[in-house]
Amino acid sequence: MTTPAESESTGPGSDVPEWWIFHGTGRPRPHLDLTTQLPPPPQWRTFGGTPESADPPADELSGRYLGPVRTRGFAIPLGPERKELLDKVNAAILLRRPLLLVGPPGVGKSSLAHQISRELELGRVLRWPVTSRSTVEEGLYTYDPLTQIHDLNLENARARVRGEAGRHPHSGENEGTEAHISSSARSIGRYLTLGPLGTAFLPTQLPRVLLIDDFDLGDFDLSGDLLDLFESGGYHVPELARLAGVAETVEVSTDDFGRTVSVERGTVLCSAFPIIVLTCNNDRDLPPAFLRRCIPVQMGLPQEPELLAAVAGHFDGELPTGTHDLVTKFLDSGMHGDRLALDQLLNAVHLLCKVDRSGHGPTPEQVDHLAEILWHRLTETPG
Repeated sequence: MTTPAESESTGPGSDVPEWWIFHGTGRPRPHLDLTTQLPPPPQWRTFGGTPESADPPADELSGRYLGPVRTRGFAIPLGPERKELLDKVNAAILLRRPLLLVGPPGVGKSSLAHQISRELELGRVLRWPVTSRSTVEEGLYTYDPLTQIHDLNLENARARVRGEAGRHPHSGENEGTEAHISSSARSIGRYLTLGPLGTAFLPTQLPRVLLIDDFDLGDFDLSGDLLDLFESGGYHVPELARLAGVAETVEVSTDDFGRTVSVERGTVLCSAFPIIVLTCNNDRDLPPAFLRRCIPVQMGLPQEPELLAAVAGHFDGELPTGTHDLVTKFLDSGMHGDRLALDQLLNAVHLLCKVDRSGHGPTPEQVDHLAEILWHRLTETPG
């Protein structure tokens, strides 16, 4: 059995093609300056938004998906399957096209988005979990008019009380009217929040990473609605556009907690097309017009070196005693048709550290027992 050695590369010999931006390590590269090293997009994928210079918030969830950040890590050999995957990931990044990942649950589709964001230092991953009720509009923004009406009625009631108590006899009726109307119009920003989809398309210096999870659960029309957004690189917020005459810019909240952005005349247009990762758990039929604008990737269960690297990433760069035995049994179960997920392997390794107190490694009986209680097939009846 091959044990990966610690290295700064994706595999032996650092055989990484020069055109790759993403090397697949999931670790920040200290000498990478994406602002200068990311090639410009094709002419037909430029959108013209004016970028803002604010840095995105840190990806605090990446540790849950990838383990803690380490300066060194276990290398993954750059075999044909992994090279094909990374070729397609880099093609999607350079062509500014969505990456469509198709594969069974638990093979690392969502984790790939966090690997991209961590390695390229693009900050927090914006995640939009799709359900059967999801619409593109709710992914772009949410608006709460009922609360706005309630607050407006309350404000008007207070104004009437103040007017009856202290109205100045010489004050003009039109004094400050325009300023009041403009201020009232801009207050809509308190009730409108950009969602993960809408935040991803804000004009930024560098692209954000957008994870559209469980895309296959969405309505059939969802792909067509998304296609328009992917091709135009922006969207309109009608509620803000209607107020452009009295409030040209409105400050609204974003999916990044505590952060706001100014939207001008109700229009958002990206400057750097986001790195979009769509995940599907099955081969759902998608319209040809949508498929030809994506880079599709069929993902299966990772190979042994990738599994060992994933375990090491969650256990401070070390492989706990008995990991190789568990990985061997895990892969053997997969070869016999059992649909298992990577987190089931991590659970077994963690529990093995508690069960095996001898320090000499687990017995075959211990490995079999953990597999029996933890590695239920994802297609079988619970219990």
